[in-house]
Amino acid sequence: MFTLDKNKLEQIDAWNKNHNCNMKENIGTIGGRLTYSFTPTGLGEIVTVKCACGEELDLTNSEDW
Repeated sequence: MFTLDKNKLEQIDAWNKNHNCNMKENIGTIGGRLTYSFTPTGLGEIVTVKCACGEELDLTNSEDW
């Protein structure tokens, strides 16, 4: 199971509010503008959130590895 802790959720919320995206209003009623990606590796988990406009937020905390 892939999860996001409270700190990561707060980072996503702040990033989502502050990045200038011309697509915020152009995605349908079902959403889909943000894609959450969890990539398990031998060292730890890579976590990214990508907006439909192409901007990406890297939430990977390699200090935990």
